[in-house]
Amino acid sequence: MEGQISDSLSKQQCLKTKLTNELQNVQPPEMYAFDMQCIYRVPPVIRETNPKAYTPQIVSIGPLHKARDAGKEDIIFESMEELKVKYLKAFLNRTQIPMGTFVVTLQALEDKIRSCYAVRIKYNSDDFLKMILIDGCFIIELFLRLYRYNYWRGKDPVLLKDWMRMQIKSDLILLENQLPFFVLKQLYNLAGMNQEFPSFLHISFNCLKRVGCGTWCPTESPKHFTDLMRTSIISSSKFVLRKEEECKVIKHVYSAGQLREAGLKFKVSPNENECLLDLTYSSDGVLTMPILNIADDSEVFFRNIVAFEECHLSDDTNIITQYRKILDFLINTEKDVNVLVDKKIIVNWMGDANAVATMVNSLGSNIGMPRFNPVYFSLCNSLNDFYESPCNKYKAIFKHDYFNTPWKIASTVAAIVLLLLTLIQTICSINSLF
Repeated sequence: MEGQISDSLSKQQCLKTKLTNELQNVQPPEMYAFDMQCIYRVPPVIRETNPKAYTPQIVSIGPLHKARDAGKEDIIFESMEELKVKYLKAFLNRTQIPMGTFVVTLQALEDKIRSCYAVRIKYNSDDFLKMILIDGCFIIELFLRLYRYNYWRGKDPVLLKDWMRMQIKSDLILLENQLPFFVLKQLYNLAGMNQEFPSFLHISFNCLKRVGCGTWCPTESPKHFTDLMRTSIISSSKFVLRKEEECKVIKHVYSAGQLREAGLKFKVSPNENECLLDLTYSSDGVLTMPILNIADDSEVFFRNIVAFEECHLSDDTNIITQYRKILDFLINTEKDVNVLVDKKIIVNWMGDANAVATMVNSLGSNIGMPRFNPVYFSLCNSLNDFYESPCNKYKAIFKHDYFNTPWKIASTVAAIVLLLLTLIQTICSINSLF
């Protein structure tokens, strides 16, 4: 009996020691710098809808995909890693600043950099800082060459190939493929580039901006390039949204096709540079929308911004997610796409209206219904009220049931003509009796 008690106490002591050792360097969750976190792994439930949209295709930046793809043999990624080192050499030659100066600067920032990632980074200090330095200097040198494109065009391997340049730009806005913006800005300013070139914020915006998606450079530094794309759109908007304003739920808005059948008019914004977010509804039944260019890379662009908002922001700041949901309401089928294309609101570079509808609908897969800011909430209610007005609703039902296709139009007209002829014949027959 005494032996059993002794064994039990020994096991308890062993477990206690193991747990004590394991908890020695662990802090409670509230002690971690959550306010610094801004670079996330896309949640699996969102990623599974289109993994490729969140995964770099030719260039990996930062620790998340280097850790994920460790040991993976990929000729393109390997060649890009070699190219990064060459760009580092070119950057050091450009600045004439000793590498040690950059290393010391990054060492002082290491804890702050690590705290920006929402997952634990397992690299040791030397490997982590080496990666940050190489990736950071690669990005800066690339942007400097893009800024003076005409000079470097015939001398740089990236600038010689349009497909490579465009794919790198696409990879650089992926949420999981980021360095903190302050690191890049610090390296840029330390090298004195802000004396010869524009600020790093402006040079980044000019290199990454998309047609029709943000025409103004934001005034404040973003968290990273994904956030830069988001804030460039918001900075271009005329909306003034206040955080204290309550956001509300909208469960349904009628589609573009239904609204048109009810008599709603769609109008493209007269200003070609107007922000995507600036949707307006007038009381005479006109919805005005800025031009939306949709190309093959639009899904990647919007998916990563929405994923960032889903991971990082609250209901009162997820404005791109709200805009995306309004598009999802308006577009259900290729018919709805064609309504907006006909009005020159959507410029369909994909060519296939059905592909656009599928893309827009898939952007919200496995993402919760957002709450809408007062501007969008009012707009959505106005659209629903317009459709549900009895006169407009019956007009829509009549058009949908009897004039929806050429065959329905023909059969409806034939039925009306037959009815009229029957009515005339009946009248004639009655008159003949008298």
